[in-house]
Amino acid sequence: MMKRIRLATFDVTNTLLKFKIPIGEEYSQTSNLYGIQSDAAQLNAAFKRQWKILNKQHPNFGATSGIEPQTWWTNMVGKTFHDAGYDYLNQTQLQTLSRHLFKAYSTKACWEIQRGTHTLLQNLAKANIQLGIISNFDNRLQGILSEVGLLHNFDFVIDSYSVKVKKPSRKIFDLALEHVKHLKISPDQAVHIGDDLEDDYLGAKNSGWNALLLTKKNSLSSEQLKFVNASHILNDLREAEKHILESDILST
Repeated sequence: MMKRIRLATFDVTNTLLKFKIPIGEEYSQTSNLYGIQSDAAQLNAAFKRQWKILNKQHPNFGATSGIEPQTWWTNMVGKTFHDAGYDYLNQTQLQTLSRHLFKAYSTKACWEIQRGTHTLLQNLAKANIQLGIISNFDNRLQGILSEVGLLHNFDFVIDSYSVKVKKPSRKIFDLALEHVKHLKISPDQAVHIGDDLEDDYLGAKNSGWNALLLTKKNSLSSEQLKFVNASHILNDLREAEKHILESDILST
């Protein structure tokens, strides 16, 4: 017999929250405020390239490199603008843009709550399911969740920077169970919901947890589909409730 789900944890970006506008547009609009004309599409593409590079050089926002998140993001913003062709910008200009963007993304100015989030969290809480956050995020996370009015829903919040370990490592999922150890919740009584196949779905599965993947099925390659049960794919966050409350769906 399947044990019922007693703990549900969530990723944040593109799961509970999404950007109000694409990152490239936010960067471009910010630069325009300071008299710097820029192209949103070029900045968006440059951001994606530099994100991969900087995460390889200093993973987890510099958590194990002795770098503060604001410094990490200052580097990220500077590299993004230079990569996009705005290499004529001086350090003072880049520092100004970085400070503005870091502050903006620390508030609800840049974020909006995904459709169905409030109802889902309320219904899971009514079912006496513990709720938590496991997110590859820097140490602004609790403040952001408070800003958007979600923080009070959660029994704990884990950001990867603060604990110096990130998904898909089993260590971060074990840390989540530590937060509810007084309830003696086992991995097979926990489910994690997120949008990333490797970090969220496989990370949870390889830690002995149940998992749900929030993505469009057609966004996954045929190779990726080999690693995920099709019945565990959510097109919409609102679909998560029946999976979690009818946990036999997760047993296959």
